[in-house]
Amino acid sequence: MELSTTLILIGLFILMEAFFSGSEIGMIAINRIKMKQEADEGSSSAAIVLNLLNMPEKLFATTSLGTNLAVVSSTSIFTAYMVTHMGEQGELLAMLILSPIILFAGEIVPKMILQNRADTIMPILVRPLNLSLRILLPIINFFTGISGFITKKIIRVSDDNDKSFSRDQILQVLSLDSQTIELDAIERTMIHKIFNFGEITVEQCMVPLVQLTAIPDDSTLEEAHQLAVETGYSRFPIFHERMHNIIGILNTFDLLNQPTDDSSISHLVRPAHYVPPSKKIDDLLNELQQRGLHMAVVVDEYGGCTGLTTVEDLLEEIVGEIEDEYDKPEQQFKPYTGGGYLIDGAMEIDAINETIRLNLPTGNYETLAGLLLNRLETIPQPGEQVIVNDIRLTVKETSRRKIQSVIAMKIFPEKKADPATTAEETTDS
Repeated sequence: MELSTTLILIGLFILMEAFFSGSEIGMIAINRIKMKQEADEGSSSAAIVLNLLNMPEKLFATTSLGTNLAVVSSTSIFTAYMVTHMGEQGELLAMLILSPIILFAGEIVPKMILQNRADTIMPILVRPLNLSLRILLPIINFFTGISGFITKKIIRVSDDNDKSFSRDQILQVLSLDSQTIELDAIERTMIHKIFNFGEITVEQCMVPLVQLTAIPDDSTLEEAHQLAVETGYSRFPIFHERMHNIIGILNTFDLLNQPTDDSSISHLVRPAHYVPPSKKIDDLLNELQQRGLHMAVVVDEYGGCTGLTTVEDLLEEIVGEIEDEYDKPEQQFKPYTGGGYLIDGAMEIDAINETIRLNLPTGNYETLAGLLLNRLETIPQPGEQVIVNDIRLTVKETSRRKIQSVIAMKIFPEKKADPATTAEETTDS
């Protein structure tokens, strides 16, 4: 065989090796979700890709068989040529010359290219790959039959394919437009919240101590009954001497068969379930379900109560605000005379940005009052101002301990009187 013919054949077999080895890594790296989307839009190449991915044993048997046939063929041809012209030394020289070429041109380069550009190149290569599978199918069926017998009968491996989606794949589905997948905005948000559920701590969703309605442990049945009627709450934390010392929970249903008199409530108080603020809420939810509890008391490192959380609070992290028959709808903001909004200091920054779209910064605080305290570093007086992201925040009402309401007003460029007003934030005392 002439040298030119030998080199042409070797080149063809190296291209064949590159095709099969590159296709193998390309089919692994390809974006299945994108292929599904393109197949739904009418792409026949994408449909073939999905069909091949549904029979991985035959697919990878084809690529392995094709790669090995190409390597054996190119090696045999070149070795035969070298031995014919150089004798016994030709076999060693053939291996030394051809091995790095096969490795580099037939394996490394095509795999690197296909791994990074699988979505672009594989729809082009998939037709010849599918044709190769059909040509090699008798041989493939023979070998896959043997391997199937070994794995099922000897090694006893289950043939159940893991068809579950990874977290990243599901999030990628959510990023597709609404015409591709039938999910509305609420469903998308809920799925995102489910993924983030395990990252949220109890401290982030608890009701702070200052917002709790609690009952002293020396209260009477009459007092507890009256408070239950006034508030409509079904459970009350019970404290001893001071609010930080929560000792139990009173279920108002336990009051139904009790006389309304001056008797103590102590015999109705159930033990409280205490949790640290750093506990993840998915763990707490499982804990409450297993113990048949509805609420937990959040305590700090010194054992003092910092807040309280219920199963309802935990589930609201997924489904949003849950209102029952006793919830009174609260409007935490309203338009303010002269422009802007009058906002409750307890309204959360995320809720403000979502509903009013003021684009206020987040930080180690959760509420509008927390933002102002973070910037002013003191309890402000009514009239004090902070300017953040072109929003003038003016304190409207305060108490000795907290900011009750704030006026938020956007500052438009033409209304900025001087450089001091345009500063990122200013404080007027």
